[in-house]
Amino acid sequence: MKKNENPFSVYAKVSQLAFVIIAPLLLFLGGGSWAVAHFGLPDWVMGICVALALIFMIGGAVSYVYQLIKTYEKPDQPAPKAFTSSLRDNDYYDEYKDLRK
Repeated sequence: MKKNENPFSVYAKVSQLAFVIIAPLLLFLGGGSWAVAHFGLPDWVMGICVALALIFMIGGAVSYVYQLIKTYEKPDQPAPKAFTSSLRDNDYYDEYKDLRK
């Protein structure tokens, strides 16, 4: 958490995560049970609704947590340096130095 950030914003972020987790469960399980009861669908349709609810729940939670990590990531870290190599870095440079003349 940033030093100047309101402490209640943490509760807001946690409640958003809870909504991302609970909303697909309620929608797919409630909608699936209603569709099975109302239209007389077979029971395997409810199994598909449960699987879809889990997929959307996990996908949404992972996406939201990844977004939070990116938001609070420290920008002070230096970027990794690119690997560069010189001919003098190699062990064989001294052995073949006389052959290049």
